[in-house]
Amino acid sequence: MRVLVVVPEPACHGGATRFLDQLLALHLRNGMVTTLLTPAAPCHAVLSSLAQRYHVELAIAPNRTAPETPPFLTPVYDLLFSWRTVRASRPDLIVVSTADPGRMSVALYYPVPVLYILHSIPEQRFCWLPRLYLRVGAMLHNRIMTVSRAAADAVTETMGIPRARIKVVHNSCPVGVCGTERGNTPVILTVGHLVDYKNPWFWLEIADQVVSAYPDALFVWLGDGELLESLRHRVRELSLEERILMPGYVEAPSSWYQKASVYLQPSRRESHGIAVLEAMAHGLPCVVADSGGMPESVIDGETGYVCPLADPACFADHIKTLLSDSPLRSTMGAAGRQRVETCFSETSQEQKLLLLYEQLVRQAGR
Repeated sequence: MRVLVVVPEPACHGGATRFLDQLLALHLRNGMVTTLLTPAAPCHAVLSSLAQRYHVELAIAPNRTAPETPPFLTPVYDLLFSWRTVRASRPDLIVVSTADPGRMSVALYYPVPVLYILHSIPEQRFCWLPRLYLRVGAMLHNRIMTVSRAAADAVTETMGIPRARIKVVHNSCPVGVCGTERGNTPVILTVGHLVDYKNPWFWLEIADQVVSAYPDALFVWLGDGELLESLRHRVRELSLEERILMPGYVEAPSSWYQKASVYLQPSRRESHGIAVLEAMAHGLPCVVADSGGMPESVIDGETGYVCPLADPACFADHIKTLLSDSPLRSTMGAAGRQRVETCFSETSQEQKLLLLYEQLVRQAGR
């Protein structure tokens, strides 16, 4: 099978990039001939490395689409970006992997079956014309894929795509090493970009409440982003530099998962939350917001706690409960680890993706 993978807005790291790594490995294991199409970007070296590792042909093409591009021009630019590679590679299937809802949706109108994978939840409802455009495109031997049921429901509500045309394939995560390095200092860990929807100011409020009761607790946020320096400045104003650590982006966070006692994710919007899966896979109890797909991973009272977004005290109280009860942390951590093995394994994800590929190619008569 010849597959064209289109990544219209590549990132250097994050959930979408980790998914791409897994996807290209899947193609190699199953003998697929793959071409990866992407625009030139600062993270070109990352994609080049992935292409070499998985024996993938890398195609680079200019794309004029930018955040300020008028919506009616985006399909035009995406068409100019992709059509030459589509014609040259002659794929049996096109896979679009995007974190920007609507980007590269012009592929839905190519005479080739398309799996359109959305890694994020739309922020607002689309107007009637793009809703109609996406609805029709999704019906043409194509399928939309999201990484959680919550994301699928949001895509239907905001983008107008029929729920029956959306397939949910959750993110996966290998089971990691449990906390062999956990010491006397209780570490509450968060991993992700420091951007507004991750709710870092709310996170800081939770940290302040917990540190007041547990002065030896250490809150750690691994990740860079536009709010990193603002948060660091606020931490200095609160004189919490000894209790709150924000080192920026960390290439290999596994050692931090092993040191941590509790994982915290208070995001306002999260399509699934792959860092939450990673924390569970390392045997950490998780305290998360009741938003997006996170409650599909964390079972309240069993593998951690799910809290209302408007209630910082709920997050703080549950963290304090876990810090005061080592057996409870161990029990919840073990349950989370087992849940990853059972529900979010790489094998399960691969089987579901391969089945989708086969269905799309067969229905198109290719």
